[in-house]
Amino acid sequence: MRCAVYIRVSTDKDEQKASLKYQKELFYRYIEEKGWDIYEFYVDVQTGTTGKRKNLQKMIEEAQAKKFDIILAKELSRLARNGELSYKIKNICENQGIHIITLDNAINTLTGNTNMFGLYAWMYEQESQNTSNRVKETLRTRAKKGLFKGSNPPYGYEVREGTLYVRDDITSSIVKRIFEST
Repeated sequence: MRCAVYIRVSTDKDEQKASLKYQKELFYRYIEEKGWDIYEFYVDVQTGTTGKRKNLQKMIEEAQAKKFDIILAKELSRLARNGELSYKIKNICENQGIHIITLDNAINTLTGNTNMFGLYAWMYEQESQNTSNRVKETLRTRAKKGLFKGSNPPYGYEVREGTLYVRDDITSSIVKRIFEST
């Protein structure tokens, strides 16, 4: 069996980079135990809500060309966090005779374990939407309190206790010069 392994994390933060390494090791062991072959690892560092992920698109194209026999993912949410994309992948696999196995044992088309596919697809989409709503509400609350809501302060500024302040160094004079020259 030729395995396409899909690995995804949402950000490029250090703990997420460690997760990429952990996921690869997990799949190496799993594939070795089964006596299967690795066709390719497809790795994306991007949200699962969009299908516009470079390596996911490459995997879908290669699935349509039947270049492998199985897609492995840690869980369905690694492949997709929206129902439409989940079903697109499922339909392509069914049409090409490609199996999908998630290591959380939720989906395994080799054993016929697909009854909960729709529920998992819906659950992950809802989880993604709830997370998005919580983040938006947090940002709104911070803005209403006058707190800085970005991750990096603009050049010439610093964040102290959540509030943006002009830095007390040469950068503020550089910013002033830039504004005066335009």
